[in-house]
This record gives sequence, C-alpha cells and structure tokens, in this order.
Amino acid sequence: MEQLRSKLDEVIIYLKPYLPIANSHVVNFISNNFWETVIPSDIRKEVDLKGTEFVLANFWSDYPIPDSLTCFVTSSKLNNLNSYPSSCYLNLDDVYNVLQSWGYNPIDKSFKLKEFMAAKKMHEVEVMAKLVADFSHYAGTDIIIDIGGGKGYLSSLLALAYNFNVLGIDSQSINSEGAKNRTIKFEKYWQTIVKKSDSFEKKIFCPIAKEKCNTYEEYYEKYSKKSNVVGSTYKQVTEYVTEHTNIVPLIQNEFKNNKKKEFALVGLHTCGSLATTCLKLFIESKNCLKLLVNVGCCYHLIEEEFTVNPFWNDVENALNSNQSYGFPVSKYLKDQQFILGRDARMCASQSPEKVFNSKDIINPTKPLFYRALLQVYLVEELGIENITRCHVGRLAHKCLTFNEYVHKALKRLQLNTEVDDETINKLYDKYQIEYERIKIFFILKQTLAPIIEGLILMDRLLYLYEQGINEAFVAKLFDPLLSPRNHAIIALKKN
Repeated sequence: MEQLRSKLDEVIIYLKPYLPIANSHVVNFISNNFWETVIPSDIRKEVDLKGTEFVLANFWSDYPIPDSLTCFVTSSKLNNLNSYPSSCYLNLDDVYNVLQSWGYNPIDKSFKLKEFMAAKKMHEVEVMAKLVADFSHYAGTDIIIDIGGGKGYLSSLLALAYNFNVLGIDSQSINSEGAKNRTIKFEKYWQTIVKKSDSFEKKIFCPIAKEKCNTYEEYYEKYSKKSNVVGSTYKQVTEYVTEHTNIVPLIQNEFKNNKKKEFALVGLHTCGSLATTCLKLFIESKNCLKLLVNVGCCYHLIEEEFTVNPFWNDVENALNSNQSYGFPVSKYLKDQQFILGRDARMCASQSPEKVFNSKDIINPTKPLFYRALLQVYLVEELGIENITRCHVGRLAHKCLTFNEYVHKALKRLQLNTEVDDETINKLYDKYQIEYERIKIFFILKQTLAPIIEGLILMDRLLYLYEQGINEAFVAKLFDPLLSPRNHAIIALKKN
C-alpha cells in the first residue's frame, strides 16, 4: 500500500502543473487564447519558431530528434499505468500467472463469435468471460452478478459457454428485455459455434430451424420447447443499483434452489460512478461477494467530490445529488481533497493508442478546429455572449467546408440568423494558424489521458487496499486499439 501511495504522490506532482491543459475545452481554444495561457512555454516557443509542420514531422518520425514536445511525451510515459508497482498493475499474461501461482490451471477454451457481434465486443466478451470463469472457478462462486449488463453479451456467454448461473442487473427495463431476447437469439447460433470449436463438449443445445418463425419464442416452443439458459441459468432484473443495494435478496429471489453463500460481481464498462459503486458493494460483508472483476468507462460522468468548476456547476450538482461520490474514493486522496475536474476526466476517456498508432492528426483535429472557430463566430460576429455548452454534435465529418458546417451548426442550435458567407470565409482564413496550434494541443491532451486514467484506477485500487482487500490489482485485459477502456479492477477475498 505504501508503494502505491508513494507512486500516486509522484504522479500527482507531475500532473498538477498540466491539469489546466486537461481541463481546457477545445471549444474555447481560440476565444480564450489557450495557446498563450495553457500551453507550456517551451513547447509554444519552439512551435512558434520552427512551425507546426516541422515539429509534427519530427514527432511522428521513427527516430525523432529530442525537442520540447517529444520530451513532454517521454516524461509523461513515466507516469502512466506501466510505471506503477508491478504488484498493482498487471497485463493479461501476468494475471494468469497469478492464478497458476495459486495452484489453479486455467480453462482451455476458444471460440469465434463473429456471427453474432462486432469485432470490438467479441474481443471484450471473449477475454472477459474466460477471465471471470477462471477466477470464479478458483473462488468457488457459481453465481455471477453482472452489474450494468446492458445487452447481455457477457452474461450470455458465461451462462452458455461456462455453465454459470448469471443474474444480469440493469437500471433500464428496455435493456433487461433486450438482453433476454438477444440471449434467446444467441442460443439459436450456439450449436454452430460449438461445432466449429475443438474446445467444447459437443452438446446439442437446440436444432437450427429450417423454416421461418415469427418470434424466437415460437422457435423455441416448436423446436426445443424451452430456452436452455433464459429464465433458468441466466436471469435478468431491472434495478437501479446504489452502494446501499442489498445484493443477496436479489439472488435468492431469482435462484431459489441455490445453496451457495458466496458470489462474484462483474461489470463490463460500468458507466461513471457505477464502477466505484461496485467496489463499495464488494467490500460490504452483507453482500457475500467473494470476487470482483470490473471494467469501468465514461470517467466524465463520475461524481467528483471536490470539483469547483462553475461552468459545469449545474451538471455536477445534478450528478452529486445523492452525495455518493466516485472520485476520489481512497481515504488518501480524500484527505488531500484532490481535484481532477470534469474536462480532465473527459480527457481520460480518449483513445491515445489509436491516435499515436495511426499517426493521423488531421482526421481527429478538423472537427475540433471547426467547433472552436464556430465559437469565435458566435461570440465575435453574432455577439452571442451567453452561450454555455452549445452542443452541435458530430457535424464536421459530414461537411466539405467550414462554411457548410456553420450553416448546419446554426440550424442545429436553432439560431435564426442570416449567415454572411464572405465573413465566414475570411474568419476561416484568418485563424488557420489556430488550426495548426490545435494539433499540438490535441497531442498534449492525448498524452495526459493515460496518466489521468491511471490515477482514477489506482485511486480505486488503493480504496480496496484501505478496506483490507489485499488480493487486488489493475489488469490490462483488452487490445487498446480495439477497446480503449481496457483495464479491469480484479479483487478476491481469499479465506
């Protein structure tokens, strides 16, 4: 625990001077002159002297010459998740090595789900289902609670492929019903999936229909009489879960004949503070939870305790109405009253690996420039000073020119005003330099993103340590190029 606290101190010391970058929204980049006010002076001076094209060409080269931008990126990497103690941060192979060191031999199963879901979801569900199955077998938990189950992909696979009893919990009834229907459809394909795999016992789950049925229920009534998992080993409930929810009665109500007294709690991309809610549920002894595997997402929707940004005040007040905060959760950072800020948390939700792997700076920054320039037009040309969080959506990629973008944006903002195309064209030409500067700003934010994400995740891990959960770590489960939110908190209460 002390090693983790020491590393968090080191990361915070590094990050704090750069938080103004992370908390600067690109909408106001031009109008608030962020180039002069938040960009580090050494980077700003070098870009102004050498030009953006030269600096970026060096940055993207295979053998860059050290300069202020490359040095910033290099020093930042010393504070991302890879820099934390090896006992706190593991890759997937390390996770399985831990299991084997405990005397458990992992399951050897593989299959392809490409017929049923997109590549990203297939990758996430396959990896996480196997991981959960292995840890659940080791922990002796045969009932798994899937919080924020959504479409039910993970739950379905745990029930069908690994024969677990699964309780999917979602706050929206439409998701619960959708998960049920999707699982029924999944069962229809499962026989084919099993036949294609050498890793499964060749059970015949249900026949493939030769003629068309009006509903999946009709299919099962005609061909297999009943679903193998829906309503038996996989059940769904609609429940808004808080840290005060009592999990055990929900399980007992759905699995009445089960005599097990310890359960597993999992969540794949639990949104905002639902991830920390899962941690708080896990440490409560009344919930009888032995295993936790949680992959969080949507950091910008976390209820942060010490935020003071008036721009987001109404949003934060609405999120914080129940006074149950999602950051910080560790006593160590609470005592410091540490603040990230909403835009910094939104920065943590970016996909830097994709950007740095593709070396594409044009595609992601064109929409940012258009939106920042639109703000200038709204304020300077139209005199609209009281604009707050005007959301125009993803228009830029649908527009050939900035002129077209302005017309569509004003329509979306429901601003009935005459558009002077000549003025717009002059504005575009005038601020071309800002487009180049936004590219640098974008790289800086992408560089800070994994540091902020790491801080959020390690705050959660430290919270578990503080609660006496010693067998806990952050693990990188997924390919970041497929799944940007690829880290899980894994925790086990060992007897």
